[in-house]
Amino acid sequence: MYGWAGKRLRVNLSTGEILTEPLSYEYRRKWIGGRGFNSDVIYNEVPPGLDPFDPEARVCFGVGPVSGSAAPSTGRVTITCKSPLTGGFGDSNMGGHWGAELKYAGWDQIIIQGRAKNPVYLWIDDDNVELRDASHLWGKFPREADQMIKEELGDEDIHIVLIGPAGENMVRFACTFNDVWRAAGRTGTGGVIGSKNLKGIACRGSGTVKVADPRALLECSDRLRQAFKGDIMKEGLYEHGSLCLINVANRDGWFPWKNFQGGAHPNADNMSGETHSTTVLKHREGCYACPICCGRFTKIHDGKYAGEEFGGPEYEHAVPTGPRLGIIDDANDIWHNARLTNDYGLDGIETGGAIGAAMEWYEKGLITAKDTGGLELTWGNEEVVDKLIQMIGRREGFGDILADGADRAADKLGLPDEAHYYSITTRGMTLPGDDPRGLGFGYGLSFAVGTRGGCDHLRSLCCLELSGALYPGLNTKLLGDERANRPVTTVGKPYMVYYEENQKTTTDCLNVCCFTTHWSYAVTTPDQIEYLNAVTGLDFTEEEFQEVGERIFNLERSYWNRLMSGAREDTVPERFLKEPMPQGVEYQTNVGAVFPLNNLLKKYYEYRDWDPATGFPSEKKLNVLKLDYVAKDLAPLRSKYLSEPEKKKKKYYH
Repeated sequence: MYGWAGKRLRVNLSTGEILTEPLSYEYRRKWIGGRGFNSDVIYNEVPPGLDPFDPEARVCFGVGPVSGSAAPSTGRVTITCKSPLTGGFGDSNMGGHWGAELKYAGWDQIIIQGRAKNPVYLWIDDDNVELRDASHLWGKFPREADQMIKEELGDEDIHIVLIGPAGENMVRFACTFNDVWRAAGRTGTGGVIGSKNLKGIACRGSGTVKVADPRALLECSDRLRQAFKGDIMKEGLYEHGSLCLINVANRDGWFPWKNFQGGAHPNADNMSGETHSTTVLKHREGCYACPICCGRFTKIHDGKYAGEEFGGPEYEHAVPTGPRLGIIDDANDIWHNARLTNDYGLDGIETGGAIGAAMEWYEKGLITAKDTGGLELTWGNEEVVDKLIQMIGRREGFGDILADGADRAADKLGLPDEAHYYSITTRGMTLPGDDPRGLGFGYGLSFAVGTRGGCDHLRSLCCLELSGALYPGLNTKLLGDERANRPVTTVGKPYMVYYEENQKTTTDCLNVCCFTTHWSYAVTTPDQIEYLNAVTGLDFTEEEFQEVGERIFNLERSYWNRLMSGAREDTVPERFLKEPMPQGVEYQTNVGAVFPLNNLLKKYYEYRDWDPATGFPSEKKLNVLKLDYVAKDLAPLRSKYLSEPEKKKKKYYH
């Protein structure tokens, strides 16, 4: 066996039982690893009707066959559970070094179930696995708990997965960290981990990844690293991190100003990557085997937040609790808010989405200070935002209401259906800081059909329309039409989303960073297959590789279908469908655009072979993908979905 460790770890926190399970050749070939392993477990072991916070709900940590190898950026980890925010399928992945360390310890996957009587953390030291008391760690920020565990175990070089106070308090959008600052941000994985009284997983591995053809792997890896040296996207990410998108977003009109009321602002450069690099950048950080080194480390030098330092921020970490809430004039406010979401272990996107929705409810008169406990939710009110982030993390006062997400908050407050117009969610999850009226119609389509809800800027990752124009001929090669790289066009977008979804799924099975495979395109699908085969000694073809991606994507889609979520729910927030993009700056390129969803869905369903009436994968497609058991699960549900009233009340979450 090469590449894979060939085994996974099962931990039952209720009983304290720790088991090892072998992973067969057939299983590994069918699912590859990471996202594939995890999605299979969640589909088969977490029934659709099970509460995500139930002790029997699973949470999985998966890595891939090339994790910890010399191939570029092979240190990521996929965490999967039933999402407490949406009630549907949920996963997220994170960078850092913990994924490689787990492989060195000899594991491909960890499955956690049950609930400990008291707070614990899991200590993995190669084959020696034990549960240790974490009562003294409960309530600590990840940066504090990380250092305490390292001192306790006497090793500064171990790597640790942790949740913050938000996860302990079961905030429905709490996230999970490793190496303190690397976050699995979306779908609420931290809340599920917290519901199990699990503070974290510390890991130390003394092994290696067994490689079938070391020479072929090194030659491939060296060639790819040389390709990065002249890559234009790599240079932008190294110099300015993902904040390099700020000025691009402002120009193209997808900067999420005031909860997407606008797409551009004259002062956006205050928080751009270029400005950040010359004012508050302390140093850069890279994840395991990274040829890009896009990570930022920030230190604020002046003002009321002088002296604060933290890892980050990313674009999607900075804009939600900055411009989405009307904060733009003092970038230090934005950096501080990002630091707070890190410390409390909150998904920055969902935090900004919940507060942004509440601010718009306040603006429209749907709530008053009486509802908020005296907080004046006016745009740009940094003092209130600072308080609310902490109140959400601790589930205090009005923060306790917002801690369940914007749609649930609207229902808890007894607001009319109009309130959901301003929550900017799909399937109960807020969209990231990317307006499809400017970022691109491919991105918009992926928001509608993604298998995690509205967050799916990483499910299809339509960078063929974001950065594809930087690589002349790439869209023609992959999609057959160079015009598809234009963001605000429908040309080629249904196939683009279909293609990118399958490709991104297999990338997540390998647990490789998408910045190397989508943003920069220095690593293409044939390159991935080359180093996969060099590591494993197998003979994957591009056709088989893409089929694995399609299999997993359809499995995840079917999980939603079992929840009666399908074609009717394949939509985006009405603001994008009804409101033409206003002008924010004179050089803005997308003024007047609206998102043409209906022009895209039908063709996308054809590529997917999904029933246009239900949005369920066809029985034929499932059987071809070796998902015949899934076809049987869906068979009685197809007519049930169709029999529901045509004008049923929209389901914002499950």
